[in-house]
Amino acid sequence: MTSDKTGLAFSGGGIRSAALCSGVLRRLLKDKAKVDYLSCVSGGGYTGTSFLDWKFRKEKKTKDSEEWHEEFFDNMRQRAGYFCNWERPRQGVLDTIMMFLLVLTVTVIEPIVIYGSYAFPLAFIIDYLFGKLLRAKVDCDHVASTPSPSNPNATAQEIRKHCISRQKTVAFSMIFLFSVLLVLLVIFYILSQKLSRRKSKYFRLFSLISFLLLSLTFLPFAIHDFFIEIPLWSRAIIVVIGVVLWFVLPLLRYKTSYGILIYLYSYIIYWKVYEAKVVGVVYSDGLFNRLLFASGFIMWFVPYLAQSRKRLSHVFNRWRLQKAFYSKESLATKECLEILHDIFCPLWTCLKRKQKQWSYHREQRASVAFSENDIDPANKRSLNLADLRDLEPEYISNMTIHSWKKEEDSDSDDNLLTMSPTTIERLDRDPSTVDPFKDRLRPRDIELSDVMATSAAAISGYDDNLEVLRLSTILGLEMGASMISNLEAIKKEGWLMKLLPILINILRGLPLIAVPAVYYSRGDVLSIKAGVFTFFAIHLMLACIGALADTGAPNPNLWEKIARWFIVHVSFVKFVREGLNIENIGPMPPPVMLLSDGGHVENLAILPLLKKKLKKIIVVDGGYYFNEKKYGKDLLRALMLARRDLNCSFIGQGGRDVISDLLENFVRLQQPDEKKPRHFRFKVEYYENDHKVGEGEILFIRPRDPRKGEKSEFKTWEEFGFHLDARDWGNSPYLSEEDVDKLTFCCCACCNKKSHLSGLSELLCHKFPNHSTANQFFTPLMFSAYHREGFRACVEAEAAEFLKDNHDVLEV
Repeated sequence: MTSDKTGLAFSGGGIRSAALCSGVLRRLLKDKAKVDYLSCVSGGGYTGTSFLDWKFRKEKKTKDSEEWHEEFFDNMRQRAGYFCNWERPRQGVLDTIMMFLLVLTVTVIEPIVIYGSYAFPLAFIIDYLFGKLLRAKVDCDHVASTPSPSNPNATAQEIRKHCISRQKTVAFSMIFLFSVLLVLLVIFYILSQKLSRRKSKYFRLFSLISFLLLSLTFLPFAIHDFFIEIPLWSRAIIVVIGVVLWFVLPLLRYKTSYGILIYLYSYIIYWKVYEAKVVGVVYSDGLFNRLLFASGFIMWFVPYLAQSRKRLSHVFNRWRLQKAFYSKESLATKECLEILHDIFCPLWTCLKRKQKQWSYHREQRASVAFSENDIDPANKRSLNLADLRDLEPEYISNMTIHSWKKEEDSDSDDNLLTMSPTTIERLDRDPSTVDPFKDRLRPRDIELSDVMATSAAAISGYDDNLEVLRLSTILGLEMGASMISNLEAIKKEGWLMKLLPILINILRGLPLIAVPAVYYSRGDVLSIKAGVFTFFAIHLMLACIGALADTGAPNPNLWEKIARWFIVHVSFVKFVREGLNIENIGPMPPPVMLLSDGGHVENLAILPLLKKKLKKIIVVDGGYYFNEKKYGKDLLRALMLARRDLNCSFIGQGGRDVISDLLENFVRLQQPDEKKPRHFRFKVEYYENDHKVGEGEILFIRPRDPRKGEKSEFKTWEEFGFHLDARDWGNSPYLSEEDVDKLTFCCCACCNKKSHLSGLSELLCHKFPNHSTANQFFTPLMFSAYHREGFRACVEAEAAEFLKDNHDVLEV
């Protein structure tokens, strides 16, 4: 049956959508319109979560709600430039420095340290297995007659003996090696594509190993025989091209990164195999062995650096948003040590913080007594989802979960995951089936600010359909979030199981650290070989666990339980699964969920409201459209998903097809100077098992350029009952052409005026009401413009009256 409750959906679109939605929210609050559910995605969540945070903190302290409402909207306007605030020059300089250091750390320093730790062990193993096949046959007597650059203290006899030990035996062995590896690569790749998933996963691993061996043997040979003869600048230009592609093609960023990595690894291997000189550094056994030792030592810190690289941009973005829009009480509870813990500590070590985050509002409405040692009151910490259980409207966050298919033949491995104060579930979960998150992951485990930032995380590497690029995406700062799907099991682990991941991490690097000690104390060369092979044996075993394990079964066997434990606790195993894009197939969620912007699936946040079969739904669309002929594109996509996954039907006014109605009355101009409305209404019919169980009505709101939107009676803020500062909010919510023409991409208010910047701004970042999300530097003036447009659109759509109307939905 249809619920009598109402819903409000705030769409994605970054700070642009947040500003627009805030205007709609101001109007609905003024009219005291009742909203039961607030569904948000991406930028809409900035407004939705910050409003609920303020409401939780202020409602009990302040009797006059209008007072803190006005303070809330003023705060959002003043802090619209949350990413880099040049309204205050000193703050702008500091923000710019922080952004530069963040980019430098995430894209340069940490990758060099993390991936550099594998370079020298890999060079040793390639030299040991294939070195003789790659080196040309030389006259060792002639070599012994000259001092060795790599070992100047060696005698002629020692140099000759060393030269003979490194000679290859057969002239065509190099060609044979490359041919065999190439044939194996082709065979394994074809089998990985043609066979069933259960069998293909083995051949996918074999094809990857063949590709790496071919690349890491052929490229060092090519460097020695060809590249080394060309100037250094021309060799370096290959890296430069790779870096440029990394920046300008975010959708290919992971592949570009791997290409650059293999190219740089090839130079280290070339340095070892041919005992050559690279960037002025002459090879010597002593130097190489010391670098092996350093690699093992760094390996102990890699899990923390890898976690930092994944989380740093996410935590930074979350902190900036929380600092900008959340209440002061929420900001005061976040300590620096807690932020550092979020950045550097692996997921399974987060329990000290998580165990204390028990909700001040109960998981059940019944009152339950807790001791002071069991919970932290909400006024002493950041809010979690469970804290909002008794607040109206009920918040619903929309995010995309990646690499999870319920069935092997599913069209996509991305799906919508919703989180609210009461439930965490996939959109397509049948209520009659077992909840895979029940007693595993609860709303009290998830911070409100974390949900907001995750819902707005545009991950370039996971999403294949990303059409709009943001500045942070171009800089490689948006990496989404990882979340353990069974946090309750981790909490119940004993001290021995908590210690085991640390021991495994020590074991990973120990062979490279212990071996040099044996080598320098006894001079045993075999100890180095034993250490490196032990190192690779450990990592090969961990890679097989990550690449070959199935993790989606409802009743996992012992092998799957072991694999899930390793994926959660050992960063290298999780890295292998992400690198190979291993999909979790089955009803159970992945051990570590990869979460990102819900707009990757559906950008209007309407689907969770349709699933609840609500009678009245308002959708505020603050998304980006380069061409107004594309208006309604996100809505049509959402309606198609609702038809497929939720068994809904949609009808336009007068009983006509909703798509035709939308195109004719909302999108396409029938006359050259025709003005289009800022809203569109249509009907939804809910079905279960081919039987109609109810119906509802949807009001779609979208901003317009003042020149193209319908004209309506001009009213000032005072006529709507507000006493707002005209310098901040203008005299009226009704924007003029001059108001929007002066808005530019410039982050300083003084530049937002009609000038030569206007044309450049329109070229790079488009214009109102579709300023591109590539422009992260919103000013209070720009926020005010979108806020006013949202308020006006809400008035013209009669949204408050729409929600208050209790009679049946429109007849068709």
